[in-house]
Amino acid sequence: MSRTPYYAPHGGHPAQTELLTDRAMFTEAYAVIPKGVMRDIVTSHLPFWEKTRLWVLARPLSGFAETFAQYIVEVGAGGGSERPEQDEKAEGVLFVVEGEIEVTLHGAVHVLKPGGYAFIPPGTDWSLRNRSGDTARFH
Repeated sequence: MSRTPYYAPHGGHPAQTELLTDRAMFTEAYAVIPKGVMRDIVTSHLPFWEKTRLWVLARPLSGFAETFAQYIVEVGAGGGSERPEQDEKAEGVLFVVEGEIEVTLHGAVHVLKPGGYAFIPPGTDWSLRNRSGDTARFH
């Protein structure tokens, strides 16, 4: 897999010799989430997703977002979801930073690679799969 200029966390745990002074900071106007805080201990999982974990960047009630959520999502080989969004009123944006994902929108299959982008309007019938042998990451 070729390297891209985009950042995506790879999880793991810090070395015991590593100084841990990074902290996420939230204010009424913005949030700063240093990449060093995106470790395995802060990953989350979504319902109906397989071989997938994510890091929450912003969500309602986090003190930063009131009407949207933003994640960095990691989908393992063969992972994904046939029911990725349960809210018919939700819209979404996918931006691939590593690997390759297959997004199906209303029956049409689209392959997205690093730099690839998809807008998903409310009420869209969609699914996502990582059919490659590598882990894929997207926002």
